[in-house]
Amino acid sequence: MFACIGAAQTGVSVKTDSIETAQMLIDAGVGIKAPYFHRSWIHFPLDGDPEELRHRLEVSYDIVRSGLTKKLQNSLPPRG
Repeated sequence: MFACIGAAQTGVSVKTDSIETAQMLIDAGVGIKAPYFHRSWIHFPLDGDPEELRHRLEVSYDIVRSGLTKKLQNSLPPRG
């Protein structure tokens, strides 16, 4: 799982590469700590900057995909 939208649909929670990156984004006002997730996840509002959200979704996908086995990675379609 690289992204999650809750029942309230206030935003999208995505994985970052580290707790420090998530905290930097929170401090910059880009998002908030994702409730119920590890501290490396951040919650972006749906009405925020669409380019930032797209970038964070892509980064989250790449992080999670890189953690899969090479065989499973190769079975997925290329991103792009």
